[in-house]
Formats: sequence, C-alpha cells, structure tokens
Amino acid sequence: MIKSTLRTIALCLSFLLAVVSVPFAATAADTPIKVVLDGQPLSLTVQPQVINGVTMIPYNAIASKIGATANFNQKAKTIKITRGQTTAELTLDSNQATVDGKTVTLNAKVIAKNGSTFVPLRFLGDALGLWVNWNAGTKTVSIDTKRTITHAMGTTTLTSAPKRVVVLFNGMVDISLTLGVKPVGAVESWVQAPWYHYLRSDMGGVKNLGSELQPNMEAIVALKPDLIIGAKPRHEKIYGQLSKIAPTLLADQLFDWKANMNMAALALNKEDKSTAFMNDWNKKVADFKSKIGSRAANTEVSIVRFYDDNSARIYVSGFAGSVLQELGLSRPKSQQSKDKVFIDLASQEQIPQIDGDIIFNITSSNNGGDEFKTQEEWQKNPLWSNLKGVKNGKYYQVNDITWNMSGGATAAKMMLDDLFFYFDL
Repeated sequence: MIKSTLRTIALCLSFLLAVVSVPFAATAADTPIKVVLDGQPLSLTVQPQVINGVTMIPYNAIASKIGATANFNQKAKTIKITRGQTTAELTLDSNQATVDGKTVTLNAKVIAKNGSTFVPLRFLGDALGLWVNWNAGTKTVSIDTKRTITHAMGTTTLTSAPKRVVVLFNGMVDISLTLGVKPVGAVESWVQAPWYHYLRSDMGGVKNLGSELQPNMEAIVALKPDLIIGAKPRHEKIYGQLSKIAPTLLADQLFDWKANMNMAALALNKEDKSTAFMNDWNKKVADFKSKIGSRAANTEVSIVRFYDDNSARIYVSGFAGSVLQELGLSRPKSQQSKDKVFIDLASQEQIPQIDGDIIFNITSSNNGGDEFKTQEEWQKNPLWSNLKGVKNGKYYQVNDITWNMSGGATAAKMMLDDLFFYFDL
C-alpha cells in the first residue's frame, strides 16, 4: 500500500514538473534572434540560429542587406560572397574558407538546414569588413557596415573594419595585441628595442616605424594601412598628414589604458575581447581590495624614478598612479595633488618627499644607465636610509616597463599581479 502510494506521488510530481518546464523551454527555444543592421532592425525570412554555441546566419538572407552578392555552386557545394573588393569562398560541411585567395579556418562548419545555408556570423564580419556582435542576453545580432569613432581630434567614420592597422605609441602596441590584433607597423619600444620582451613573441613580421616621437612617415605610407592609431600628446602636429594616408584616431592621453582600449576595440571590432579582459580585470581588482581590507587606506605608497641629470621624480598619477588609485591605495600627503602627474626633485635635500610605507622604484635604463648612477648617489645620502619604506624593508625595484613605459592593458595586469606579490596577498 505504501509503495503504491509513493509510486503515485512520484508519477504526479514527474507529470507536474513536465507540465511546468515545457512552456519555459519552449519559450527559450522559440525566442527569435533579432538582427540589427546599422542601428535598424531587420526582418528576415530565415532567422539566425545558435548552433553548438556559435551564432550562425543564413548568408543568402543577409547578403543583399550588407551590399554583398552571393552565389551557390550546387555541384561543388561552394558559396562565393563578394563585398566591395573582397571575395570569400566557403564550402558546405567544411570549416575551411578562402578570403581573397588566402585560406582561413572558421570557428564552425558551414551547414545546410531546412533549405538554408548557415555560415558563422564572426566570419562574415572578419572577412567582409563588417562590425558584428552577438548579445546573448537579448539574443541580438548587431551588424554595422560603417562606424563613427570619437577620439581626441573629433570623430572619424570608418567604412570597413580595419585589417591593416598602424599603431604609433607604446601603449597601443600592447593594447592591440591584448585585443588579438597584430599591427602591420608599430613604433619601437623605449627600451628592449625593437619590442618589449613581454610582447616580442607576438610581433613577428611587424614593421618597425621608428620612434614614438617621430614615426617614419614614408614607411607608414608604404604599408598602405586602413587605420592609424596615435596619441594627441605625440602626434597632434602630424594628424593632418596621417589622415591623408588613412583614417586616423588619436588617443587623448597616453596612459589612460582603459579609454584607449575602448576606442581601439570599437574601431577594430574587438568589443568582445575588451569586455572579457575588463571582466577579468574587475574581478582581480575586487579580489585585491577584499584581501587587503583596511590596509589599503592605512598604507602610504610612493613611486620614484631617478634620472641621468642627477634628479628624481615622484609619480603622483599617470599609468601606475591610476592603478594604485583604483585599488584604493593611499599616497603620502605631500604627494596628493589633483593637478600634478609628477613632482620633480632637483636636489637630494628633497629625499624626505619620497617617503612612504612602501616605496616602488621605476627607474629605467633608457639613457645608457646613468640614471642608476644618480640612484646610487642619492641612496648614499643618510636621508635615504631614514625613509620608512627603506627602514622597514619595503623598498622595491620594480619592472619599469610594465609599471611605466608600456602603458597598455596587459602591462596593467602584470603590474596588478606584482602588487598582489608585494602586499603578500
């Protein structure tokens, strides 16, 4: 009797769960994918689909909408899509394709389903110069055939997602690689020329364009770029020349790596990579703050750099300062200034201004090593030995490239990793 009753209850519960779950499953499965082209919703007879985690789009339904022509060879099972001067050829049931004769690998096979042929959305964007994005939360495919980018010199409209990018400041070299884009040309690193060691393995075949302060204009022209990214503090005077070569964007600040990455991601169709990087960054920042707790506000941090002219400089803000500020780390009162990026110290009598509970030294050898002679002389002064950070064993020589000279996203993450180490978190 008891077994029978339990069996009846179990069957009823199973039936109830089935009834309740069906509408939700059906609703989720039946929710149509929206397609937005240049900000306007499109009505398609065949809807895009997410297949095995990849957003697939019916090529024949979208081709004419994006100004492309498409032809299907029934015998060879191949598709040819042409937009402007670019031609892509794909094969049914294959993840191999060609773009202007060069072989590329797709992130999914081309498939036929219910009389329509579906191709990976990302491929269409990469191959045909479109900006494409997939929003899983709203189930929306966004396609832009042009994009207007706001930058330090105003706005610039791009008519095709760039494929040949030239970058003219160190921070953007780092950022472009962080976003998965290898530039065709870049200015050389301040030290470890031609490229910083931490970037070098990804810079094979990139044309060296000389100094960030005076890039080689003839070499830029020869590369035939479709986008140039520079920085206003460095390249404002040659912006007109650069703009005649290719659409040009200038970052407002050299070391504002977040704003610079956002600008680059919008132009290069890499918002997904930028978002993923920032999500990881924000998690690490939150983890640092959680682990350090009240120590952040109660620990004064100082950053110093020595120069070859027997002077020194305290960094108040800038690249490293912005990271410290985001982490909630405090600075000595003598260094707290909203208007200053750094404080110059002309004589050793000013050594006490360097004081902090922790002192980081970012001195670089980019002037032949004479900077370290200055550092050695200043550290012989009794005033140096009296600094709290020095007395307490909290004085550290850190990587001057990732803490200062690079100014990119990956460098920021490397600096954050260092801070976890130095604060024993």
